[in-house]
Amino acid sequence: MARLLRLFIILGTIALLAAWLADNPGQLQLDWRGYRIESSFIVLLGGALALYALLRGPLWLYGWWRGARGQLSRQSSGIDALTRGMTAIAAGNAPEARRHAGRAGKLLDGKPLALLMQAQAAELGGDEAAARGHFQAMLAAPETEFLGLRGLLSQALRQGDTEYAGRLAERAMRLQPKSPWLIQKKFEIECAAGFWPQARETLGRAAQTKLISKPERARRQALLAFAEATGALEKGGEAAALASAQAALKGAPDLVPAAILAARLLARAGKPDKAARVLEKSWAAGPHPDLAETYGALAANESPAQRVVRMRKLIAANPDHLESRLLGAETALAAGETARARELLKPLTLTGAGGGADRRIFMLMGQIARAQGLGEADAQRWLARAAHAAPDPAWHCRACHNQTPDWRLSCPACGEFDAIRWSAGIRSTTAETAPAPGLLAPGAPL
Repeated sequence: MARLLRLFIILGTIALLAAWLADNPGQLQLDWRGYRIESSFIVLLGGALALYALLRGPLWLYGWWRGARGQLSRQSSGIDALTRGMTAIAAGNAPEARRHAGRAGKLLDGKPLALLMQAQAAELGGDEAAARGHFQAMLAAPETEFLGLRGLLSQALRQGDTEYAGRLAERAMRLQPKSPWLIQKKFEIECAAGFWPQARETLGRAAQTKLISKPERARRQALLAFAEATGALEKGGEAAALASAQAALKGAPDLVPAAILAARLLARAGKPDKAARVLEKSWAAGPHPDLAETYGALAANESPAQRVVRMRKLIAANPDHLESRLLGAETALAAGETARARELLKPLTLTGAGGGADRRIFMLMGQIARAQGLGEADAQRWLARAAHAAPDPAWHCRACHNQTPDWRLSCPACGEFDAIRWSAGIRSTTAETAPAPGLLAPGAPL
């Protein structure tokens, strides 16, 4: 605005001066070597200006050409530094990345890619403060504002600052309301903060804009329902917790914690038959040892023989699954039916010395050998095979492969939403997290 005002003042002054000269043209006369030149002052002034332009023009063009050439050379060097810097970042070479980032920052001062690379190089070198400074510098320009917000948002999530991350997400949503990445992060932030109504609203927005499929939406709605169930349970609302847990199972029948919670609440309410049906349906969707443990606890003080008979109904929901065979063998062994237990497990051992077979198979075979009186040597052979078999299945994050003691809505190690899955064969360090409290903990009383 100030520049425009100055321009108007200059143009106005020139117009006034031209008008005054037109009203006062004057008269000039020049005698030189017998020649007389007569002209008005305005004509003489115009000629002088034309001569100046004629002499000055080539010099100006030469200076402009040199400047443009230098600018092109500077940009070319800056692009070269960007390329080398991005290559260093991809290779994980932090010192090299910082060196090229600094050079690109000087050559391409204020350019979005230079700022972004400087921030990424700083993050690679572990300098979060410097990276934050670069991301904040991006907020000053409209073309780089979203990039800066994304960088700051990622930093806040890594540091667990969900409150600040939420504010950044709201600002970013005003710039890119249909960004799939942003909607995903906003949903995760709301879930981490326990803002279930807002999370449902964000989920609905994602579905309306077709950023997620119908099955994905159904599963996420189920996860929100289960989260609401655990929240209601913590407040003592068992009826509300049961309703939410049952709603979760409609959208995700394989959600083991929801099935266990619903079954235990039904058992507490004096409805063991309904609790059993919930567990059988979940077993059909995806067998899990905790389901079998909860199913077994529905009937107290039963004999091993009675348990064998009752467990057959659960096994029948998914008879060919490994967990069903293991459960059948365990209950048969406990009831003294060693021949039946061996019959169930023998086909599962024919995979070589360990191979990809489950470790629990060989451990049970060792127990069966002892129970049948086949001798300690035979039992030890089975146990030796167990040492080379696949690790016991456990809850693992499919994003970072970290192991957790129980199912979680988000991975406690990397924060990935809905990434915890029951799987075997992943050797990783167990996260230092406590088991979920109350009715969700394996072995909790009914």
